[in-house]
Amino acid sequence: MNQTPRRKNVVLREKLQSITEVQDVAKHPALLAELTGECPNSIRIVEPPPPIKQYTCLMHVLDFTDKPEFISIAKVVHIHAGPGFAHWLIEGGHLVDVSQTEAQEGDLIFYFSEDSFEHAGLLCPGDRVRSKWGLGHLYDHKILEVPMSYGTEMKFYKRLRYEEAFGFFKQFVEKNGIKL
Repeated sequence: MNQTPRRKNVVLREKLQSITEVQDVAKHPALLAELTGECPNSIRIVEPPPPIKQYTCLMHVLDFTDKPEFISIAKVVHIHAGPGFAHWLIEGGHLVDVSQTEAQEGDLIFYFSEDSFEHAGLLCPGDRVRSKWGLGHLYDHKILEVPMSYGTEMKFYKRLRYEEAFGFFKQFVEKNGIKL
């Protein structure tokens, strides 16, 4: 039975979800290769700069990944660049909305499920995205070639420079009652 393109995408996303749930990230490349044989896709693993378990998707898109000043604050105060910070950025008007057609290379794409932030990536040429999946690898993929749990709602924002994003992070930490 032939599947519609929409159903094929759902199957791919469900199978990608199961890969991200495998705790041993060393198995992910083989699982992705096997999946590609079953469900053709354009997903590629990108070699990450630091150890992959030490950063999140939002840390990646805000360029926090290997910045000592960010890491030292996050380790000491145990507040990270996660969903709470993403919602704070949006609700505080710190991100500039753009439409998908206006979005440019380097801009941010946020994925939502029922208005809840789930994932972030950086736009690349050709409607592609570079994003970090869970505990796993950094991937280059099409916009909807992501695990199912990342949701189906997407919003696009102008990219923040590191200095600006880090300044917002410090404000977020202080808003959570911790003096820097």
